[in-house]
Amino acid sequence: MKLIPTPLRTLVVAIVLGMLPGSIYAQYCTPAYFQGCAIAGQINDFSITGAASTSISDIGTGCSGGSGIPVVAYLDHTSMSVSLAPATSYTVVTSTSLISITSTDVQIFIDFNNNNSFLDAGESVGGGTFLPLGAATNIPVAIPTGAAAGPHRMRVVSSGDATYPGISPCPTFATATIGEVHDYTVNIITSSCAPVTGLTVSAITSSSAGVSWTAVSGATGYQWAVTTSPTPPASGTYTALTAVTASPLAPATTYYAHVRTQCGTDYSTWVTSAIFTTLPTSSTTCDPVTSITMSSITSGGANLSWAAVSGAIGYEWAVTTSGTPPASGTLTTLTSAVASGLSAATVYYAHVRTKCSATLFSTWTTTPFTTLPASTCPPISGLTASAITTSGATVSWTAITSGSLGYQYVIDNTVTDPLTSGTNTTATSTSPSGLTAATTYYAHVRDSCGVGDFSPWSTIPFTTLAAAGGCNAVTGLSVSGITSAAASLSWTMASGAVAAKWVVDNNPADPTVSGTLSTTSTAAVSGLTASTLYYAHVRDTCGPTSLSAWVTIPFTTLSGTAGIAELNTGNAPFSIAVHPNPVNSTLHIQVSGIISSSATVTLADVTGHIIRHINITNVNSDIDMGSLPQGIYLVRYSDAGYTQTLRVTKQ
Repeated sequence: MKLIPTPLRTLVVAIVLGMLPGSIYAQYCTPAYFQGCAIAGQINDFSITGAASTSISDIGTGCSGGSGIPVVAYLDHTSMSVSLAPATSYTVVTSTSLISITSTDVQIFIDFNNNNSFLDAGESVGGGTFLPLGAATNIPVAIPTGAAAGPHRMRVVSSGDATYPGISPCPTFATATIGEVHDYTVNIITSSCAPVTGLTVSAITSSSAGVSWTAVSGATGYQWAVTTSPTPPASGTYTALTAVTASPLAPATTYYAHVRTQCGTDYSTWVTSAIFTTLPTSSTTCDPVTSITMSSITSGGANLSWAAVSGAIGYEWAVTTSGTPPASGTLTTLTSAVASGLSAATVYYAHVRTKCSATLFSTWTTTPFTTLPASTCPPISGLTASAITTSGATVSWTAITSGSLGYQYVIDNTVTDPLTSGTNTTATSTSPSGLTAATTYYAHVRDSCGVGDFSPWSTIPFTTLAAAGGCNAVTGLSVSGITSAAASLSWTMASGAVAAKWVVDNNPADPTVSGTLSTTSTAAVSGLTASTLYYAHVRDTCGPTSLSAWVTIPFTTLSGTAGIAELNTGNAPFSIAVHPNPVNSTLHIQVSGIISSSATVTLADVTGHIIRHINITNVNSDIDMGSLPQGIYLVRYSDAGYTQTLRVTKQ
């Protein structure tokens, strides 16, 4: 079947929703999806504890989507309510029971003015990203000061298409593919007892911290608490002062300070501080990274990134299948890393710690993530950009005639893979307009072979033309001759350019340095590290101060000499061979040695994208490479005792 084009989907949903019964569709917008929550995006558990001993506990609801198109993935649970107070933060605990094929975000809305819309300013109150299968995900929800008292509808929206805070409270069949909506009721309660202001945590040591706040007129005292949870306690310790010392606290531990005003027998809402961390017991401290962000997750790899830590001279990172951090990791001076060679549909843990000296490290920070299922969906070929002007271009690709149901595309300014789904189309071209002159864009396209089954993204750069008198960018940037320590760059300079400048680094962002000058449209790069993702950046020079935009492409160095085993820890001789090489269509793989039950072969391009992933049980296996574009590919054999990678050229 083919994906339904967006205009037709819009017409279908308008007709179908006009026939839906039920009063819940008469006032608030109707959630409708192309796929709903059957494969991902399911809100399985939802709970929140509010004020006055009230709570919502909606557990094990499963997917609410029915059959047919559009899918109305919606639960009206407005009979369930919780009381919340203005100027107070609460924690929603939610989870999904499905292995998501795409990252799923959640956003929460409250209709404070009861106008049957969640689009007014201040009505988005929180959100975040689902943790992997079954894990409880804590979402902070902030009720604004001045929220109107009384009952209001709360809407919880999950999405596999958009990310928080950009999720729409009204998903439509025309634009939304994956997700679900739950509605509940919140009752805003008020108190004449004013909350504290100016809550501050200071003088933090390894075992104590000072907590202070501004006095409140009419207060008869205060209650305070310091806990490891952002959720305020039911009650705290009374004090008539406006400053206390919390002790004893555990070293190198994160805490929150909570304070509320006492007015006789009445209490204000709790005020909670920002998170703070006690110092390690060491006399010299090393702060941990605050969080790890996972992106570009595929069936065989993922990207890690984190914020820089003051005083750090570097970081160690690792990706393992255990939630327990390792004894040590891979050292980097960057704030990002690329994990490759992972298994499909597997839960992993990313670990990062700060290095402050040769012997001083912080505690580890750990984040779980799940790789995508292996896909046999063939990648895009023939991806090109043409008819480039100062404000537009045409991006086209070769049609895939077998197994394809359509395509997704994204046009952006980032060379790395998109973090969200793209625009669906059954055409083999798109013409973006309204682009900025003299700017480098990246066209990302992938094949869609069924529900949740996509090929890896294929990406090309293109640069819009400069205005009259400007300097146009290089074209045809490519990387060849890749080894474990070197590579060759080549490009074509634009008319009017007198030279080009190039940079090779580990950062996908535009370089902040000038670059190395070249007048030959080529560059030889050496001194690289094996099995490492690099980015080649090149721009034209049309004069002393006239420079084009940077053009960037990624490449990955090889692990060693092609055809030599990377790791051979078994007791028996072992090797693999491939033929023909170069190959036009079918690549034959021959194994010499004993094959274990866990043996797999993966085919990847030089950027690390996994294209094929097969389990093998025989000494002879085949991989069909007929539909792949020309270039260099990596064939990797792996089992419990052996790993070997070979380089293959596709003609």
